[in-house]
Amino acid sequence: MKDYRELLTRVLLKKAKGYTYKEKTEEYNVSDGEAALVKRKIATKHMHPDVAAVKALLQISQDEVDVSQMTDEQLQVEKLRLLALINACDSVDQPSQQITPQGERRDYDI
Repeated sequence: MKDYRELLTRVLLKKAKGYTYKEKTEEYNVSDGEAALVKRKIATKHMHPDVAAVKALLQISQDEVDVSQMTDEQLQVEKLRLLALINACDSVDQPSQQITPQGERRDYDI
């Protein structure tokens, strides 16, 4: 359940921040019963940040913790966790290893 929640949080964070993606379009021509590739176009597009994803992230965060009741040490740990999530989101386009603030190595790919 926790892995699913982390994946959901990473995907929502990516959507909330916006991202780029490649769109491939291929055009075929049928002659003599066989399809032949006529044109291939690859375009890089940008998905703008989504406010609904930000709202969903805030809702998930509110369900997890009440920051007004946290100690300074707990707030510092939460800050490091959120920074690690941001790093993970930045590397989602190119799966790679990230080192979390706790020194753990993780592979992130979506």
